[in-house]
Amino acid sequence: MPPILPGIEALSPRLVPPVLAPAPGRRGRISVTVYAALGLLLLAAGLGTVVPGELGEFFQGSWEVVLFAALCVLAYLGVERRWARVLAGVLLGVLLLLAVGLNTTFSWLAIAGEPITNPPRQSLPPGGAALLAWIAAATLLAALSALLAWLPGFRRLCTPLTGNAEWTSVRTLALAVVVSFTLVACVPLLALGEPPMLLFLESSDAAASLLADARGAAGMLRDQMYSLSWTLVAATLAVGHGIRRNGRETLSRLGLRRVSIKQVGVAVLLTAALLGMMHVADLGITQVWQHFGWRMTDGRALEALFDPFISPLGAVVIGICAGVGEEVAVRGILQPRLGILLPNLLFTALHAYQYNWDGLLAVFLIGLVLGLIRKRTSTTVSAMVHGGYDFVLVILAVLESGSGG
Repeated sequence: MPPILPGIEALSPRLVPPVLAPAPGRRGRISVTVYAALGLLLLAAGLGTVVPGELGEFFQGSWEVVLFAALCVLAYLGVERRWARVLAGVLLGVLLLLAVGLNTTFSWLAIAGEPITNPPRQSLPPGGAALLAWIAAATLLAALSALLAWLPGFRRLCTPLTGNAEWTSVRTLALAVVVSFTLVACVPLLALGEPPMLLFLESSDAAASLLADARGAAGMLRDQMYSLSWTLVAATLAVGHGIRRNGRETLSRLGLRRVSIKQVGVAVLLTAALLGMMHVADLGITQVWQHFGWRMTDGRALEALFDPFISPLGAVVIGICAGVGEEVAVRGILQPRLGILLPNLLFTALHAYQYNWDGLLAVFLIGLVLGLIRKRTSTTVSAMVHGGYDFVLVILAVLESGSGG
């Protein structure tokens, strides 16, 4: 099983949001820290369009989270302000329309096997245009599933999964984000039969360099760190810092706590256990898929996708970014309010651009384990296990490539 990061998150505009995590509020005012954090994200996003060089690349990392950060702020303000709830709904609609465009773009690349030009070349194979139109329509329909979150009956169905029967406006919006983005992310795989990124790599010799966007391996690793830094800024807004919580309460809500030497040791043991468990699970999944003749994730295309990250430095960077970034977003922000299963479905679906269903099942199992670790300990511990797992797998890939295997 390859590392569960990076994937679409590393090679394209992110769909991974620091999504919403509601809590009953004590304060209705927005503090200066919120203005500062959101203003910083907006300023960085603007500077990313005009500042050249590496500094511009750093600013561009904020594009991936700035709209979701604004959505979170509006959601918390909307607990007491109707206008903010309305704007949050409008912004969610904008984000879902962007997701429709993103799915269509990835699918075009996969079908055509070449980048989209302006104007587009007539490069789609017979039936490709119809398939692309179907994907766009299906994605739009999946995006409309966000409306289910506002149906009382649907929320009642979700209540046993979340363990909380109180549906605030923020928590409802969080449910809408999770349901819609989970379904949206699965559309290309369902339509194409293979992950769009791997299909693109299989159809074009120049695809790997195109996905790297001429950044090279070192540049792509830096991009991972840039993305993480902006994600952490946005994560504080995602749990109501400056509106519902102060700094200490924000860290507690995210599950980021100090760990003892004993807990570090526990994290190491859990990492080893997870590696062993997934080794056995991967063997079982492979046996089942081969028995039924189902399509499996293309190993060679996956190696090409991850190739820029296969190095000792890549192992460290991916371990940190996967461990901290994804755990804060999924297990830190979402899980305390929506339970283990629903956030894990989103976590799994966002890997559907790079894995077929066999790989997604493995990711789902990993997410369940990390969710249980987060529930019993903290996000800090689950982040160490997640990061340690990916670190070991990248190192094993490095050793394998060095031995000519």
